[in-house]
Amino acid sequence: MKAQFDKIILVTAAALALSACGAKGNKTNVELIQDMMESPAIKAQEYDESSPNHSGMRVPADKTAPVGFTPYQFKGNLEGASKNPNPLAGKMDDDVLMIGQKYFETQCMVCHGQKGAGNPDSNVVKNMALKPPSVVTDKVKGWTDGHLYHVITEGQGVMGPYASHVPQAYRWQVVNYIRFLQKESK
Repeated sequence: MKAQFDKIILVTAAALALSACGAKGNKTNVELIQDMMESPAIKAQEYDESSPNHSGMRVPADKTAPVGFTPYQFKGNLEGASKNPNPLAGKMDDDVLMIGQKYFETQCMVCHGQKGAGNPDSNVVKNMALKPPSVVTDKVKGWTDGHLYHVITEGQGVMGPYASHVPQAYRWQVVNYIRFLQKESK
């Protein structure tokens, strides 16, 4: 009988102890691992003494890629890129052209003009030693879609790459918009 009474007291004491812990809202005052409850926030331009270069701005680890990113398979290979088929070849519907126009007018128009024939009146172009060419010339019309895509991605001559300015998913739409401008320039 005494053994049963001891068990009841032990269970009751354990229940009271657990309920007392719950009275504080289930929050512990003990931080087992430092900075696990509140990690330090570092802004991009902030000084960070734990970083090798003391900058809060971090670069991704080597040989990593964002989710959904497909590396450009024709890097430095214009001949191979020229054979790259346009998955949107001939699609001149409003959706494709609107996206192409948006990126062309945002990134390309400053140098190549609104209609692709060049923009000599632009303050940017006025200060350039080599003037950007027209994209509606017979020479550029003779390029394949893959060639145009390659020039947008990697740049050519004094034009730098626009791979970081025009998302990979929309470069073919820009190519189709340039084809549209070429047809309109006749």
